[in-house]
Amino acid sequence: MSKHFYKDVKVIKFCKARGCNVEFRPERGSIEDRLGFCIVHRREHYKAWYRDVCLPYAKTLTPDQRKRYAKTRHETWKKWVIKNLEKRRKQALESYHRNKAKHKDRKHRKIIL
Repeated sequence: MSKHFYKDVKVIKFCKARGCNVEFRPERGSIEDRLGFCIVHRREHYKAWYRDVCLPYAKTLTPDQRKRYAKTRHETWKKWVIKNLEKRRKQALESYHRNKAKHKDRKHRKIIL
């Protein structure tokens, strides 16, 4: 007997942002499904959340707590890099080319001893 007794229904949702009406198909029960925003408004939502919730919280931390928080985030980032090495290499290469013009005028300086 099968454990799965329900159909995998693909629900079409519309963005709940005012005036958007973009349709998207999130997976059932996912974060995107619960938020109800399309990809454009989801980015705006997360930016606003970071600005209104995350930054004020970070400013209230003591210096020791900030160090611990930064260390935890760095360890999480390192795990992500190990898991997504090709993505990270592509990201680093794009960043290098994007910022290459900023350092073009810099020349090697003669070292005076």
